Amino acid sequence: MPLAITVIDVDAGADNIYIFGSLTASGNYSTGGDTLDFTTIAPQVAASQAPVQVWVGGSTGDTFAWIAGTVLNNQKIKVNTASNTELASGAYPSRITGDASIKFEAVFNKLI
Repeated sequence: MPLAITVIDVDAGADNIYIFGSLTASGNYSTGGDTLDFTTIAPQVAASQAPVQVWVGGSTGDTFAWIAGTVLNNQKIKVNTASNTELASGAYPSRITGDASIKFEAVFNKLI
């Protein structure tokens, strides 16, 4: 199941659009990364191309790495545990589903 995106703020700079928000994990994690689908917030993104940069962080000690896709709906977020091994495939652990502080910042080129 894709990560659910909640937009907190949008900042349209001169050249880029910055989206700030939170992510909610539910369902199952897939080896290699869970899908991050920006088409779910397309009206707020005002871009038709994939982001140029994404940062994700939380408070559980796990690390979140963005794996760039080619379009809005095929970005991925890979989760590594505190012991620096990829999160096992299967149901997300409660430490992640209960983490309300998983935040992201995505940068999109403006007017593409």
